[in-house]
Amino acid sequence: MQALFYSLLSGALLLFPFVKTAQGQPVFSYELNVTNTKGQPDSGREVVFVETSTFERLTFKTNSSGQLSLTFDHGEIWLGSVGEMRNCIEFDVSFGGRGNRTMTYDPVAWERENQVLPDRRSIAFTEVNQTQLTSREKPTTTETVLNLVLQDQNRRSYSKVAVALVCFETATKYISKTDGTGKATFKLPINQNYEIDVDGVESLKYMDLGSRAMTQSMHIMYQPRTFTEQKDDRFIVQNVPSGTKPSSSHARVKLSVNKGFDSAINEDVYVRMLQSNKVYKAKTNDQGEVTFMLPIRAQYAVDFKYQRGAEFIDLSKVKGIAFQNKGVNYIVDPRLANIEEFIPGVDELVEYNMHSFVNAQFPEPTENDVDFQLKWGNKFNENSKEALLEIGMRVKSKMTRKSPDPLNVCLVIDQSGSMSGEDRIGQLKKSLIKFIEQLDTDDMVSIVVFNDGATLAVPASKLRNKNAVIDIIHAIQAGGGTNIYSGMVMGFEEVKKLKTANSIDRVILLTDGYGSTPPEEVIAEAKKHIASGIELSCVGVGIDYNQELLSLMASAGGGLLHLASTSEGIEEVFQRELESILYPMAKEAQLTVRYNDQIVYRQLYGYANEKVTSGKMNVEIPHLFPGLSQMALVKFDLINPTKAIVKEKVVVTLEYKDPVTHKLVTLEKKIHPEWTDATGELDMAIDKEHKKVLAVAIANQSLKQMSNSFESGNNEAAKASLESAIAQLHNLFPDATPSELLAVVDQLQVYVDAFKILKEQSNY
Repeated sequence: MQALFYSLLSGALLLFPFVKTAQGQPVFSYELNVTNTKGQPDSGREVVFVETSTFERLTFKTNSSGQLSLTFDHGEIWLGSVGEMRNCIEFDVSFGGRGNRTMTYDPVAWERENQVLPDRRSIAFTEVNQTQLTSREKPTTTETVLNLVLQDQNRRSYSKVAVALVCFETATKYISKTDGTGKATFKLPINQNYEIDVDGVESLKYMDLGSRAMTQSMHIMYQPRTFTEQKDDRFIVQNVPSGTKPSSSHARVKLSVNKGFDSAINEDVYVRMLQSNKVYKAKTNDQGEVTFMLPIRAQYAVDFKYQRGAEFIDLSKVKGIAFQNKGVNYIVDPRLANIEEFIPGVDELVEYNMHSFVNAQFPEPTENDVDFQLKWGNKFNENSKEALLEIGMRVKSKMTRKSPDPLNVCLVIDQSGSMSGEDRIGQLKKSLIKFIEQLDTDDMVSIVVFNDGATLAVPASKLRNKNAVIDIIHAIQAGGGTNIYSGMVMGFEEVKKLKTANSIDRVILLTDGYGSTPPEEVIAEAKKHIASGIELSCVGVGIDYNQELLSLMASAGGGLLHLASTSEGIEEVFQRELESILYPMAKEAQLTVRYNDQIVYRQLYGYANEKVTSGKMNVEIPHLFPGLSQMALVKFDLINPTKAIVKEKVVVTLEYKDPVTHKLVTLEKKIHPEWTDATGELDMAIDKEHKKVLAVAIANQSLKQMSNSFESGNNEAAKASLESAIAQLHNLFPDATPSELLAVVDQLQVYVDAFKILKEQSNY
């Protein structure tokens, strides 16, 4: 059934009986016909197939008729790319058979069809109610009139159905309802792209408007729901009658859950829609089965009481009627089953790094490689109690490669099932491709992917054929467990193969989860290889990964620890890692802030382990790299300020060693307070980036309180500190939570749920 589901997605038609080779291997025959946008044969078009488990790569070209005939007698899942239309073909050849596909080569349309949409929770939409419009509306010079008609396969129309057109570029949502003829009319600005929501299902279709204003109509297949659902606490509970069929908007997903060797009977199942607050909840029947009706065009994670991300459901590319049967193994996570192992103690707690969440941009340096800017977050008056000083640090973006030595790097990539969520695997591919494109042909590259085990996707070699490496990167798919140990060991072995006396040797490990091997074993093995002169850098994605393990590994390996709190952050951290290798900057930078007895230092946001003495605070800046743009905030207490305070000053000094001359560079800047005669106490003028800083500080403080309360046995206080932090973050961002902070809010909620489980356990 799974193979058939994939075939429907890729447009392949399977015919039986199967053909086998003389050795008994099933044979799969495939016919491909490619035309251009004018309907003419697209001859000479490159077609690349990559087997997803072995990463074998095969290249072909269409003939003069735009056709290609292929036979596969080995492998399992093959992904095909036609020119720039990546992974537009997918089929399973392990059972043999025959398939065919006729397609139009249109990379622009393919890109739009498969566009990754923003997380709506991070956008504050302006709603425009257009229910009053009728089909008699006339277009203007800047607006198109769009008539959307909802009908089922029997051309029956449906009234009073909620319809919305959403424009992400302008953060605007146009809402309406269908009339008695099943029609909803919209008047929309031209030159914009719109997602179409129908009956609560987001992005069911899309409509892109060009530069010409007109009146146009669009028919959408609509079938009313034959099931009901209601909200229960934070969950959506569905009543799905036996025999309920999938519709044009909802896929029928049946899960068969096993726990060990037995069916999981009467087990709570949670299906979490990614990039959304929606969570569907149901119980398995006496056969361990449960059925959900899930909106298409979305991705989902399957959770249990003691396991998160047990399986992932991808309905984002579904078109038309879809159903899916999945087997799910419920493997109890010992950290959740034993909350004492899941909730970090005071010594185990790792705080969030502010720089993973703040995207401040500062002017490019003009004289030195590094510069910084100073700015007060508020003006002072006699009622002011505190002040906020922003220090914006920037390193030049364009640098010259400082070392002629070749790079010998292995990219060790987590492809476990959880990487499929929130477009992590998609962003990872883009990041890896950009990384590869910036290397020289004499640089040496290898790629290892790991889930339950490790696979060598690209053997260590000089980068003579970048296109071949890029094709293989595109074929990386997510699924399975997280065996960090096997992936790391294979990565070190690949680097050793081409290690020379002058090569820059490094393993870069990326993961979004906890490994299956005890951390002490992973670190011990890593140190053996590091001792041979190979550096190790680590990239942690999302929130739920073993940050303590990765930090220890990177520290032992002499590399960097990068944190990507969101999928979009993966590209940035890979770029940062590459630049740290190719364009090394001084690592001995130190920031010093001097103040007086009226402006007294209280707290530093952005860097840790500062040292405070009388009238002075200094802190080491761990790494400087090209393009770095970081913000630090210094909070001061004001002691009975008067207008004379403007004569006082705060002096900030940055010292670092030039990587070429090895000379010490010292930059010093001064800033005086700004006074205002306004009456009343002034709030600090906090912008969005400052709010993010405070949000991270709130989250970190709540986690500290959680750990302290938990260790002292006060679980209710621990849970209360988390719930208070969630409320404070919502107050900071009442309309929409910045995408960088969504994962933080989610993780705080995970800990809240963990304490609820702990309370249930104590009542048993």
